[in-house]
Amino acid sequence: MSDWYQIESNSLIVQVTSLGAEMKRLFSRDWHRELLWLGDERNWKRSAPVLFPIVGKLKDDEYHLQGKTFKMAQHGFARDCEFKCTECGASEVEFLLVATQETFNQYPFCFELRVRYKVEGSKVIISYFVKNDDRQDIYFSIGAHPAFETNVLTNYEIRFEKEEKEYFRVDNGLVNWTRPFGLNAQNIQLEKGLFADDALVFKKVKSKFVELIDKKRNEIIRVHFHTPFLGVWGKGDVPFVCIEPWYGVSDSIDSDKNFETKNGLITLGAGEIFGFSYSIEMAYLEETDPLRKKK
Repeated sequence: MSDWYQIESNSLIVQVTSLGAEMKRLFSRDWHRELLWLGDERNWKRSAPVLFPIVGKLKDDEYHLQGKTFKMAQHGFARDCEFKCTECGASEVEFLLVATQETFNQYPFCFELRVRYKVEGSKVIISYFVKNDDRQDIYFSIGAHPAFETNVLTNYEIRFEKEEKEYFRVDNGLVNWTRPFGLNAQNIQLEKGLFADDALVFKKVKSKFVELIDKKRNEIIRVHFHTPFLGVWGKGDVPFVCIEPWYGVSDSIDSDKNFETKNGLITLGAGEIFGFSYSIEMAYLEETDPLRKKK
């Protein structure tokens, strides 16, 4: 049985479950509504899963390492593991996952994965820390997958901080790097057909934040990140969209399945720690936010 934990500020209520250390509620007191997709069995049961030790899909759901073949499902196993809560206060909570015999069957390394949530005003900061507890280098990817409720999809658009040049699509879960799609824009209008071929994958993103803009309410959900990859995903006209900062990416369509040379993989030496954070905050469009008018 999983446990639930709540942290809050004057502006936000955040609830996280020990199953997958997944954020399951992000309630805005200022806007009087839920911001996350709460999940359902018919469309997508998750809300904001943690992706580890891979991001995306492996070719044929397998990889080769040290002369052996290992099987692993899309986005890795962390999202389905029970984490231990190591710290819980009024505004901050932390969870820990360590290697077990079950994880060794998929991923032959000793590790610690810590996931921390901290609320500051109208912002929640999510931090990931991976420690190499092995005697050898370990290889992994890690990423975030928050899904935001969009009500009527066409009322929303994605806006990047800076103009982005291109994105890539996936083919049966694998990235086709040979066929870039030109963007040369800051905005993407959300519509049903946008995700017909799965996620939009960006690499070498110039922007340090992406905004999900509700044009009817003049409200913004802003995701700050500094990662080499970013995914944007929805599901037809189902009312959610995911903005996903990634240290890693799906295999390419021509992958040789060699885990050590996998695109976007992080190599971590014995005893070393890798960490990164991203944040989600509430804001307003220029015409309703005097602070943005001054910039």
